[in-house]
Amino acid sequence: MRPTTARTVTFFAASAAIISFAVGGPAFAESACKGLEQPVCETTEACRWQAGYTRKDGIEVASHCRSTGKKKEVAPEASTEGAPEKAS
Repeated sequence: MRPTTARTVTFFAASAAIISFAVGGPAFAESACKGLEQPVCETTEACRWQAGYTRKDGIEVASHCRSTGKKKEVAPEASTEGAPEKAS
């Protein structure tokens, strides 16, 4: 491989890695519920306690705290005062 081609390949590989981390960063963010003990988990609105269970393949999963999956509260919509009413 020519030196110019090797540098180009390295550049594009590094660029792809940086972009994937930038875009996927929030997807890998740690949950606020991770590692909480049961009493704290049960009193946190964004979390719920998952009881332990045995998977079909026989692996035992320990009880743990997990996110409820609720999205953050969205700001209320802008006021419609002074806007013309829509005709129905």
